[in-house]
Amino acid sequence: MEQVFFKQLDSYAPEPLRRALREILLPAAAPYGGIAGKKVMIKPNFLEYRRPDDPACVHPVMLAELCALLHEQHAATIAIIENPAVRTAPAIVEAMGLSGKLAALGVTVANCDRYEKLTMPPNSLFHQLEIATEFQDYDLIIDFAKAKTHAMMTLTLAVKNLFGLIRGSERLGWHLAVGRDYDKFADLLLDIYMAVKPQISLLDAVTGMEGNGPGSGTEVPLGFIAAATDALALDDAAAKILSTPDIPVLTRADARGLHQPYTVSGDIPAVRTIQLPSPPKPALSWGVYFPVKLREFLRKKMVSQPVVNKKLCIGCGLCVAKCPPRSLTLKHGKPVFDYQNCIHCYCCQEYCPKGAITSGKSLLMRCADALEKLIRW
Repeated sequence: MEQVFFKQLDSYAPEPLRRALREILLPAAAPYGGIAGKKVMIKPNFLEYRRPDDPACVHPVMLAELCALLHEQHAATIAIIENPAVRTAPAIVEAMGLSGKLAALGVTVANCDRYEKLTMPPNSLFHQLEIATEFQDYDLIIDFAKAKTHAMMTLTLAVKNLFGLIRGSERLGWHLAVGRDYDKFADLLLDIYMAVKPQISLLDAVTGMEGNGPGSGTEVPLGFIAAATDALALDDAAAKILSTPDIPVLTRADARGLHQPYTVSGDIPAVRTIQLPSPPKPALSWGVYFPVKLREFLRKKMVSQPVVNKKLCIGCGLCVAKCPPRSLTLKHGKPVFDYQNCIHCYCCQEYCPKGAITSGKSLLMRCADALEKLIRW
C-alpha cells in the first residue's frame, strides 16, 4: 500500500525545515531501501524564478535543505535535472543563490538533454511519448512539486510536475494536440507519470500559489509539506487538503482505475480553501432548458478564454513566441488573441513574466450566466 506523510510547517527556516523533511522523506524512502548509497535525481518545479521567494518555483531553502539531507544520508550521487520553460536549470539555481552551496555538497545541476520514445505501459492511451530519459540512470527519483493553481488542470502537483520531462518544443506540440480537451491532457499527464513512476514525491506547500497560476498567481500560506511513495497518492491527499478533490488528473485516474490504496500519516493539516482560476469548463448543467444538441454546442464553446491586462503587459512577446497554434500576434506592442484559433491551453498565461494574462469568461459564458439567473428567478 502506498504511503503519504504530512508535516505542518509555517516557514522556510532552515533547521525546522530540515527536521520536517527528515520526518517525511526518510519514511518515504524506506520501502526502496533508504537513501544511503543511492544515486538520487531531483526533478523540481522550475517554471521561472523572477524575484526572491517566487512561488512559481519550489522554494530555494527547501531545495537546499533537501540536498543537504540527502548528503547527510550518504546518497552516492545527487543531481538536479529539469527542463525550465524559459531559462536553464543552472541559471535558475544561480538566480536562487544556491550554486555555491549545492556545489559544496557535490550536487550537479543540468537541463534535460536526452530524449527517447519510451515503451509505454500497456494501459497507456498515448504510445508515442518522447521523454527525457536521464531518470533511468538513477536509483531514486524525487518528484519535487510546488502546490499551485493551474488554468487548465485546476491544480499542479506531483503528477503535473512530470510534464517538464517532455522536450520544450514537444510540450508546445502536445498543448496544440490536446489543448481543447482537458480530460485528454490529464490522460497525457497520467501516461507520463506511469512511464516515469518516481519512487518519491515531495510537495512544497509551506507557501503555494492561488488565483492566476501556475506562473503569475498570488502567494498564499498553506503551512505544510508532504512526501509520498507515489505521485498520484500525494496528489489525491493534497487535493483533499486544498478542497479540490475533483481536479482533472484525479477524475481521469479514477475513470481509468489507476488509483491505488494509500495511507496518510504524520502531522496532517486542516482542510483549507484557495482561490482557484476560472473554471476551464462551464459549471452550468443547463438542466432541461435547451435541446441536447444545443447543450453540447454550448459546452464546447463555453470555455474560459485568456485575456490580457494591457496595463500590466510590457509587450515582451513571450506569449506570442510560446503560443502553440500561433493564435497571438503583437499589435502596437500588445498581444491580440485570435479566439477562433485559440486552443485554451493557457501557455500564454504560464509564460507571461508579469501576470498580465488571466483566464476570463467569454461573452457567451457571461450571457449564459445572466440567462440562467433570469430563468431561475
